[in-house]
Amino acid sequence: MKNDHVKLRQADRGKLLYHYTKSNGINGIMTSNCFWATKSDFLNDPNEFLHIKEIVYSVCDDYIPDKEMRRNFIEDILEENVIVTGGGDREYFVLSFSNCPDSITMWSEFGAKTGYNISFESDKIVKRIQESNIIDYHGFVIYNREVQERIIWEILRDILPKCFHMPFHEILKLGRKNRKDPIYQKACEKFQKIAAVYAMFFKDEAFAQEEEYRFIFEKQLDTQVHFREKDGFMIPYIEVQLSQQRLPVMGIVVAPQNHIDLAKKGMEYMIRSQGYEVEVSLSNIKLRY
Repeated sequence: MKNDHVKLRQADRGKLLYHYTKSNGINGIMTSNCFWATKSDFLNDPNEFLHIKEIVYSVCDDYIPDKEMRRNFIEDILEENVIVTGGGDREYFVLSFSNCPDSITMWSEFGAKTGYNISFESDKIVKRIQESNIIDYHGFVIYNREVQERIIWEILRDILPKCFHMPFHEILKLGRKNRKDPIYQKACEKFQKIAAVYAMFFKDEAFAQEEEYRFIFEKQLDTQVHFREKDGFMIPYIEVQLSQQRLPVMGIVVAPQNHIDLAKKGMEYMIRSQGYEVEVSLSNIKLRY
């Protein structure tokens, strides 16, 4: 169930989003109308979901002056890494796009030799995904640390007090008297559920060049989870299947180190065979071999 307290910046209507993938990925997308969404705690950066813990520590240090209340609250909201595992028993899967049409950072991850990116009009691809799937959240990843801290601060200052009809420091006092107090426990759980979603959209500023845009899907009871091999271990993913009418593809770009004639020619032939009339172009990035 979507959390209404989570606010994300979404792509403007008509703007392009780019999905970077390798050759086997683009073949599956274009022939089967199917994307793969990876389980949130199996993404490429293993430390990505720990980033929000650093933000929480920083905000609590500034916002909760009492050391005992601060220590208790941090221990209770971060217990068993609930925030970085999706919030209790919830499981989320992530499908990533980018706002950048030709990113060396993205090419390095998705194959400077075997990669491609597919561009889509944002509103059209959102609509097509929603036809057959429930998108729990979608929006731009947040890289700015000040914005990240402000979001956590607003949860403490505004959201929790409004939900429980008392100032945040009064909630903390309840926890200092009794950490099993029902209001205090519910406030901790509320924070966890909101922060668990933001954890999927907070990344370190070092990754800002990715300009990532994410779609989040919560695993349901009937969701079938598949597995793919990467570097000797198994990655859980789900299939995001779209209807079989043609995808709203606007263009395809070939990776920087794949500038042989057959790479572009083969892709043009493949998409024409699928009924697409879109431009296939070469990356403008020049890489040394």
